[in-house]
Amino acid sequence: MNMRAMIRPAAIVGAIAIVAAIPAGGDSVGSRFLGSLRIARPKTVTASAPAPGGARRLNEVAIGIMAETTAVATAEEDRTAPTADSASRVAGFRVKVLSARSDHPSMSVLGAQTVGARANRGQLTTLLAEAGRRGADARVDPSIDGASVTLAVPRGVRVQYGNCPAPIANTLQNQIQGPPPPSADNGSCVILTEVPVATSAVPAALDTTAVLEIALELMGMSPNQARDFQRLFGWRAAVAMSPPRFMRSYEVVPVGDNQGMLMITGGRRGPTYVLAWVADGLVYTLTGYGSSADAVSLAKSAN
Repeated sequence: MNMRAMIRPAAIVGAIAIVAAIPAGGDSVGSRFLGSLRIARPKTVTASAPAPGGARRLNEVAIGIMAETTAVATAEEDRTAPTADSASRVAGFRVKVLSARSDHPSMSVLGAQTVGARANRGQLTTLLAEAGRRGADARVDPSIDGASVTLAVPRGVRVQYGNCPAPIANTLQNQIQGPPPPSADNGSCVILTEVPVATSAVPAALDTTAVLEIALELMGMSPNQARDFQRLFGWRAAVAMSPPRFMRSYEVVPVGDNQGMLMITGGRRGPTYVLAWVADGLVYTLTGYGSSADAVSLAKSAN
């Protein structure tokens, strides 16, 4: 099947979600897929991007893999909150703050997002083949074609400390290029995001493991990194997350009674590290622009 013919102009919403997550250059799944689309100059679009560093939520990338066109059923605006108590009331869960930080954080409630689509069996089959799956691993059950797919991420909260970089314009070009390099003054910046696990309504025959693995590779992870990530977090927690766009290395670390993944980005663009873990139905992501050696102790101070 010709990829260019398959991703028609009517499919631009689904394609945009994938293209915006693809690192430039290299011989990754993402670069081969981008090349097959033959897009010379992407158009500017706007979308929700709650994570620092220009990262995209995995639900947007996953839905673009499964379907040609998507429909945003819910897209709430983010809103500021003066205190943790007020943020808790709006978000619907108790918000944690970092007791290891003595400075007062700024808070915002991240709007809920629900995205729906009709699965496209041909597109998914082609992407599985592009990702190197063959034979039985690349087969997609015929019942998938046209089936309804819905991913809903509830309201979350962003708790920000220190001197953080100013938000960049949320355009496709900026998502591809990434943010400008942080300054030395941004070393005090730490951001804790707290989001309930996503609600997922997908066909029983859909291999969500395969979809998630492709989505993670499109966002720059190696196959081994992608497999470890989804083993740790699973489908519903993962699609509520915004992993860093470029991960140099990682390690699995304890965060209280739970296991987390400490992802080191190198800090050339965007944050230095991202530490993610799940506890009591909430996905926590700690993003820092300073030393990654402080990540675990900061995360353990969340209460």
